[in-house]
Amino acid sequence: MMGSGEARPRVLEYVELRLPDLQALDRGTTVFFISVSPIEVHGPHLPVGTDVFISEELVRRYAAALARRHPELTFVKLPPLYAGSDALPVPGSLSVPAPHLEGVLVAYGRGLAKQGFRYLFVADNHGGPRHQMAVEAAARTLWRRHRFYLIDPFGVDYRLMVQHDPGFLCRTGLGPGICGDDADNHAGTNETSLMLACGPERVAANFREVPPSMLPPRRTGAAVLVARLGRVLRALGGRVVGRDLEHLANTLAWVSDPAMKPYMGDPGRASAEAGEAMLAARVAIGAELFERALGSGGRAPVHITPMLWGVRFLRRLPE
Repeated sequence: MMGSGEARPRVLEYVELRLPDLQALDRGTTVFFISVSPIEVHGPHLPVGTDVFISEELVRRYAAALARRHPELTFVKLPPLYAGSDALPVPGSLSVPAPHLEGVLVAYGRGLAKQGFRYLFVADNHGGPRHQMAVEAAARTLWRRHRFYLIDPFGVDYRLMVQHDPGFLCRTGLGPGICGDDADNHAGTNETSLMLACGPERVAANFREVPPSMLPPRRTGAAVLVARLGRVLRALGGRVVGRDLEHLANTLAWVSDPAMKPYMGDPGRASAEAGEAMLAARVAIGAELFERALGSGGRAPVHITPMLWGVRFLRRLPE
């Protein structure tokens, strides 16, 4: 949680507001927040609401970061949206097709834009490929139709994690295998650390006894084909999409492995300190993106290129 010595900005709850309250909000200085992540199994040691719990903590920290820079802003929080695509395909996860998620976000943004508002900032902690595509597709639709900002910083964060961006790793003080990359992709060191920072009471007491889960030693089926395609595209100059397909191949290898564990990484290495470092780095990135939108005043978009954006047509395929 945020340090006890740090004052929290006032954040209004949208569902508690009456019509006169909504009408009184300044259209140019009101920022909305929403947490968007699925209900998803996170191993034996974390709750199925993990992604939203982390996202809700991010909302608090995003608001605090913006309030320090912009005391004139008013913050309004929408209820968390427990919806996400490409949830881990095991009993207990509840996944939403990407077009449905995209439609809900467009509808929410349109509803706010019709009231004259400009900003909906998203907190998210789900790396499902079609989930990230759907959120960014909704963002671009809202900008094109309404000049409305919907910004999800996790589309940036996740790419930096997976691709071991040196600057990001320096910010977090974390290294490969414990930074939320392919080897630590789900409920491993990174997400367990985040939960230890956000809500330690929700982490199983025996989390250090959970054995590591590793990527399978060999790929099969679709993972092989995707990896080959990625190598071909990289050879032809498509470096970004080629690297993204390598990530997809790793993900497919994991979820299609008959011996798959419902987590990826080593929860036993987690610490609250690592979670705090990751949260701080992610809040800094989010604040930078939000500042771009606030500074533009509707004159320029703030587009993000999430993982696999080059093959975003895949979001329309059924789960």
